[in-house]
Amino acid sequence: MTLEHPTSHYLVAYANGSLSDGMSLLVASHLTYCPQCRRDVEKYEAIVGGLFEAEPANGLSVPDRDAVMAKLDLEDEAPVREIALDQNSPLPAPIRAVAKGDVDALGWKFRMPGLSEYALNSFEGETVSLLRVKPGTAMLAHTHDAEEATLILSGQMQDGDKIYRKGDVALADHHDDHRPKVIGDEVCYCLIVMSGSVKFTGRVGRALNLFT
Repeated sequence: MTLEHPTSHYLVAYANGSLSDGMSLLVASHLTYCPQCRRDVEKYEAIVGGLFEAEPANGLSVPDRDAVMAKLDLEDEAPVREIALDQNSPLPAPIRAVAKGDVDALGWKFRMPGLSEYALNSFEGETVSLLRVKPGTAMLAHTHDAEEATLILSGQMQDGDKIYRKGDVALADHHDDHRPKVIGDEVCYCLIVMSGSVKFTGRVGRALNLFT
């Protein structure tokens, strides 16, 4: 069972179709692991549909989070739709469809010892990529000028006092100066979605800012 989820802001935006393409991929992939969020999204989609029907045709607008949450009936628990996971792949079906292959067929690029990246293109305004990180590898300390969302696909990643496991979503922004590290003995695959850019903050990292 996952412990860390996308916020209701992202889930409602996914349900009403206003979420960015990169974050939509991340949420769709998280839903393959998380029955709680699948139930929530199905509720939001039903509410959004009802709000659309209630709007006059000439005044139709996308229902926002406040409108959806105001209609939410927490006591109405519908059965949860089951999604079968491929036990032979760390990548859920939405990511395999975009990457057009599984992990062994992707053109991984070396980024630093223990860390490789495969960039997913065609996401306007966002940087979307897969990371493959060996156990014991720590990222360079960094912060952000916008938002970064990370979905763990396998293994475990520690960030500060939190440990993220398969299906968990980690969110960071300009308030966070962090240095995630892969722990345990399993290779960590994760999906990263960033708006804006990274700023390295460690002694070595600050020098890299001159070249990135």
